[in-house]
Amino acid sequence: MVLSWIPISIVALICVGIVVGVVAVQNSWWTQADPRPSTDQQASDGMSLFEPPGIDFLTHEGVVRVKVRADSLPASQLGLDVDGTETVEPRVPISAVVLTADGAFNVELVKSFTITTSDNQVTSVELVQDGQGMWLTIYPQLERIAPSWGWTAQQLEQLRIDLTTASRDTTGPTYSATLPAVEHKGALASAEVTIDTDSGNVGLAFTVARLP
Repeated sequence: MVLSWIPISIVALICVGIVVGVVAVQNSWWTQADPRPSTDQQASDGMSLFEPPGIDFLTHEGVVRVKVRADSLPASQLGLDVDGTETVEPRVPISAVVLTADGAFNVELVKSFTITTSDNQVTSVELVQDGQGMWLTIYPQLERIAPSWGWTAQQLEQLRIDLTTASRDTTGPTYSATLPAVEHKGALASAEVTIDTDSGNVGLAFTVARLP
């Protein structure tokens, strides 16, 4: 045999190493359909943590959960700076649940999110949606979700007008317009629509912020 010169003891050690590695992977929470989070992966109130173990867990689970309300844990206990911003780009798009004083906001296909903190409290969360499309498909989506975010038909129409105006005035690669911050579910909800000048692809970013 080609490997006959290798001592049997070394071959045995290699085999043991392979077996141990396979067992470790099988026992890893990454391979579990419904893993139980450890204390460094999820906060005591069920919200997400934003240090590497927490980000790994929310990516695997496919959901980020954040409170933007008075009873949220201090930012420092969530792995965030006392004052600052933290942007996370999960390896795959995830869902987001932002809990507010009077309800929750939900966004699917989130490709990145940015959390802003002040005085050791989470003050806002911006959610950037993946799966960019054209305006003719994005606008009906906004119409469907507008009631759950507090926007009126008049505000949607103004958004359309603002985008049309911006498209005429822009000289850059993109142009944008916003849905105004409205008080809804005990928070301020707003959104920004950005359109690529060349391709026409539309990007959506939703923001939920604490009331002043």
